[in-house]
Parts: sequence; C-alpha cells; structure tokens
Amino acid sequence: MTELPKRVPTDRLGVLVAAYEYEMGTCFRCSLRRVQVTRFGEITSNEGETPPYACRECVQELLTMYERALERMNTQPRIIQLPRTPRGAEAN
Repeated sequence: MTELPKRVPTDRLGVLVAAYEYEMGTCFRCSLRRVQVTRFGEITSNEGETPPYACRECVQELLTMYERALERMNTQPRIIQLPRTPRGAEAN
C-alpha cells in the first residue's frame, strides 16, 4: 500500500511552522509529552543556557504572538531556524 502525500502548508505561518526540524519530546509550554517538538529559542540564566523545545501548536501560537507584537511596533518579523543540537549534547 502506498503512502498518501503529506499535506503541505501554503499559508505563511504554516510554512514557517513546517520549516522547523522536529523530534519526539516534551513541550516546555503546554507540557505535552511524547509529541513532536522543536528547539525554540534560548533561556539564559546565571547557571547557563537551556534550549526550550515546543510542539507545533505552541510554536504556531508563539509565532503568531511575535508577529502581532511586531505589527503593533510597525516592525518586520525576523524569524530564523536555530542550529539543531541533538538532545543531551547541550551538557557537553
């Protein structure tokens, strides 16, 4: 049996969300476990840096919040894909 083709997003936000590389893990925002997550930014403290991972739905919500904030400031969005670091490699 052949696989059906995957749905490809055509809207701008859907394309941005689909561009991230995903792996199985826990979302830092909604705490869902064993879902597809992607590295989403950095949290920096005196103890060091922690890369949070977010699920697709939370990535979409965060990107929407970011774009709306930029619209209020009349600024163009700057969204980049962070370099991928395999989990566990952060401690090295």
